[in-house]
Formats: sequence, structure tokens, C-alpha cells
Amino acid sequence: MKKVIALQLLLFISYGLFAQSITKGRYTTSAGLLGAANYGNFRTGGNNPQDLKFNMKFGWSAGAWVNFPLTNFVSLEPQLLYSQYSYEPKQNVNQNMNGYIGYISVPLLFKLHVSEKFAITVGPQLDIKQNVSDKNNLLFEDDFDETSVAATAGVEFNPHGRLAIFARYLYGLNDFNKPENSGTSITLYNQQIQAGLKLKLFGRFIPADSDGDGIPDPKDKCPQQVGLERYQGCPIPDTDNDGVNDEQDKCPTVAGLPKYEGCPVPDTDKDGVNDEQDKCPTVAGLAKYNGCPIPDTDGDGINDEEDKCPTQAGVAKYQGCPVPDTDGDGINDDDDRCPTVAGVPEMKGCPKIATFQAHEVTFATGKSVLTASGKKELDVVVDFLQKNADVKIKLEGYTDNTGTDKVNNPLSLNRAAAAEKYLMSKGIADDRIMSEGFGSANPVGDNKTAKGRALNRRVEVKVQ
Repeated sequence: MKKVIALQLLLFISYGLFAQSITKGRYTTSAGLLGAANYGNFRTGGNNPQDLKFNMKFGWSAGAWVNFPLTNFVSLEPQLLYSQYSYEPKQNVNQNMNGYIGYISVPLLFKLHVSEKFAITVGPQLDIKQNVSDKNNLLFEDDFDETSVAATAGVEFNPHGRLAIFARYLYGLNDFNKPENSGTSITLYNQQIQAGLKLKLFGRFIPADSDGDGIPDPKDKCPQQVGLERYQGCPIPDTDNDGVNDEQDKCPTVAGLPKYEGCPVPDTDKDGVNDEQDKCPTVAGLAKYNGCPIPDTDGDGINDEEDKCPTQAGVAKYQGCPVPDTDGDGINDDDDRCPTVAGVPEMKGCPKIATFQAHEVTFATGKSVLTASGKKELDVVVDFLQKNADVKIKLEGYTDNTGTDKVNNPLSLNRAAAAEKYLMSKGIADDRIMSEGFGSANPVGDNKTAKGRALNRRVEVKVQ
């Protein structure tokens, strides 16, 4: 029996040590009071010729207990009780023995906590005799050993609660009869069934805090990570998983960088190229130009992607190229009235009218009637206009300074109009010709000489 009890103790402790590795939280030392009813008798043996046996009788126990947790599943619980065991033989032997023995009982229980609500107990119990009371004065204190030892095993319900129910069986291991005093060699072994209540006065359960953050595991939603109470035991969250926690992250839902307080690299000009890669961070541009706008190398206001002459300033009309000069006369086509024929500036890019002499367009004296030589000279103009069908001209009439402006101004206009009429008579459309008189203005010769005055009396042809 002793070997069996020892093996049970070893198994309980081993199981408890294993269970401790998977449990959470811990119980503190607890203590309290207990009371129990004992129902038992003496187990007889030895030299017992009359086969003496005892009835089951009631007694009681009361005392205190202290529980020391070894693990969360195994604890050691010594108790200190006053126990009273009653006895009564089943048959008369020289008058009936009927009484009780009082003990100071010291159970040393190992308790296996199978669950929160149920435990198994096992261990030895030492009983120290205090007094013997026999109604018939047949047994006395000297008839019994001072101490006896029993093995005990039982169960307990609600072992961690304020009030627990327990029951256990006591099996006496030694004969406590003193034959030299009692006059009999019968062996007497105590055996009891005990059931009662335990009241816990102090002791509690301290929940586990696996991560040591001060928040017990039952309330900790992240029991393996150090956290904060305001996050129910979890670390400060990092919603966007960028390594910057939400309390420091100014962009908690968008992954960013610590240097930007959890926000992405900024894009100041909103061109889709972040500032760290943008060479023009304040001006919207394109990724292909490192965040800068499309360049305008020649500064003509037309970007290089649309500029067919990106290194020469030009105009939009010519896709960024300069205005062309098709005939190479130094006058660009926009200003050149004869863009395919080299000309001169005074004719707006058209060639000079060959052999035309403005002063040779003559009129009758003081009149606006063309002379034959004047018509001949205008025929040169007709030839020019016929060869340059898109050219329009202006005829400007002039006089010398002989006479007054009152006379000269209308005279110069009439002479220009006469030249216009002549050109129209030669098939030149009237919308190609304008005429205007300037009187004696803009002289080309010296009005003090006859030759000079002759040069000033003229009709000039200007390309429009």
C-alpha cells in the first residue's frame, strides 16, 4: 500500500509539472477553516479468536488548512484538525466497548486540480492521541499508541472557491493497540470516510500576464505581445503596416515613411512624381522629365515635344520653327508678298519692277492726263502685276513744290487715279490697286532745280 501511495504522489507531481507548462495564471497561498463528519470503525486483525468486528460509527473533525500551490495543477495542503473517532463492537465481548478517541489530526495532502471545479487529494495523515472516553470504562488512553498513521485519498469540489465540498477515505497503516495494556493481541487499524465543508478565508487567483505588460491574459487580446490597456493589451496598431504606429502616423491608413511621420513621400506639385524623385517639386511635370515640365529649349513658348525646331526660337504657326523665308531674300514668308521670288524690302519681298522709273510717269502740264511716255512706263507695271498675280499695289501720286498745297494735293491724287485707271484698262483688277495723293510731300529731288522738280513729279508703286 505504501508503494502504491508513493507512486500516486509521483504521478500527481509529474502531471502537475507538465500541466504548469501549459497553464496560465497562478494561485496564491490560501487558507481557511473546515469541518467534517467522520463515518468509520476499527479494522481488526491479528490474534482475534472471537472474530471481533466493529460497527460503523459517526464522529467529527474541525480545524484549519493552508494550501501552497506547487503549480497551477498541483498543490500541497497541510491541515490541522481535532478529530473524534467513535467505536462500538458488533458483538458483546466481556461487556460492550463503546466510546470515542480524540486526536489531533495532521493530514498532509497533495492535491491534483483536474479542473477549476474538481480536484483529487492524496497523502498521509498523522493522528496524535489526545483522549479516550469509554462508556463502560473498558478502554483507556494507555491502551492505545500515542500516534498512528493513515493514508488518505479523496475528492474536492470547487477547490478554488470560497466554499468547497470534500470527501476522503482514511486507511490506517499501523496497529495502535497496545496489547500489554489492553490485555489483547488483536490489531486495530483506523479507517474512516470523511465528508465536509471548507471555508476559504484568504487567497486568490492571479491571472497570467504572459507578455508582462500589466494586463492579465483574460483581458489581453494580444497576450504574447507587450501592449497598452487602451488597446486591450495589444501594441499601438499600425493600420497601414508601414512601421510607424498609428499614434505617430499622420497618415495611418496609407503606408509611408518615418521621415514623413508615416505619410508617403509628398508630391507637392501633384504631378504623380514624389518630391524625392522630382527635380521640379513645385511645378507639375512628367515622370519622363523627372517631374519637370516638358522643356522649351529655345524659349519660344512651344515645348520641345511639339517643337519641330527645338533649338531655334519659332512660332506656333510653324510648329516652333522660325517663320520660313522660302525665296531666301531675307524677308520671311509672313511679310513677303512674293514668298517664292527673291525680292527687296521696299517691295515687301517682291522684286523691283524692272526698268520702272516713277518720275517717267508724266502728265500734261498742270493736268492729270497721262502722256504717251507715261503710259509706256506704266506698261512696265502691268507686266509686273501680270507676272505676280497675287500682288496688290498702291499708287502714290506726288508733285513738285510749284504752286500751293491747295492745288498740288488734289492734283497728285488725280494723277495717281489716272495711273490706276490705266492699269485697270490693261486688265488689272481694281481690287489689286489703290491710289493716294501726297502733294509735294516726300520729295526725292531738289525742288530748286528743274531736274529736281522733274524727279519730284512722279507716281510711285508700292506693294501692299
